[in-house]
Amino acid sequence: MYFFIYWLVFLIAIIGTLLIILAVHQSRVSNTRKNQENINSKANNSLRNSNFKITKKFYLNDYATYDQLNNCKKFIAVDNDNKQICLIDYEKGSMLIVEFNEILNYEVYENGSNATTGGGIGGFWSGIFGAETNGMCKDLKLIIRLNRYDTSQVSYEIISNTSFNMGINKSTKPYKQCISTIQEVISFLEVVKNENQTHTEKDTSV
Repeated sequence: MYFFIYWLVFLIAIIGTLLIILAVHQSRVSNTRKNQENINSKANNSLRNSNFKITKKFYLNDYATYDQLNNCKKFIAVDNDNKQICLIDYEKGSMLIVEFNEILNYEVYENGSNATTGGGIGGFWSGIFGAETNGMCKDLKLIIRLNRYDTSQVSYEIISNTSFNMGINKSTKPYKQCISTIQEVISFLEVVKNENQTHTEKDTSV
């Protein structure tokens, strides 16, 4: 009898602990959404009051917002007319407007390893899906390298701090939604890189 009661109390304690951890995690996800929404609101106000003309916006699905409205998703804004890109550091809550020609490269890191380094869409997909398609992704980030002394890179955390740090299975819809928006950004960055290279080649040939 005492043995049964002991295990019952132990089981209740375990379940209670798990529920507390889940509640804390959900609160953290909710706070992340609110924080990103506030940062987006300030960034949009700043852009409206500047000469930056938004011709394109890339919204990045991440672990906290993949099933939410765009207002809380991380974004990258583009001004094609003035050849500028608006990047946001969501960790610092700061905004940076850079010229197209200041974009050096990009890298995608998954689980601490470099999945691709400016290798185009083909390199991206082979890097992400080449090794395993059903594993767990605990960490995924996009890093954009810049040719600037003040800020050499801007990092976009896509997947991190998942529930119980278990990660997201690569075969699931949330993971694929996160990957799809990274692909859109990379496609654009490839165009910018190729344009920069073309201009460089023309300048050196003169």
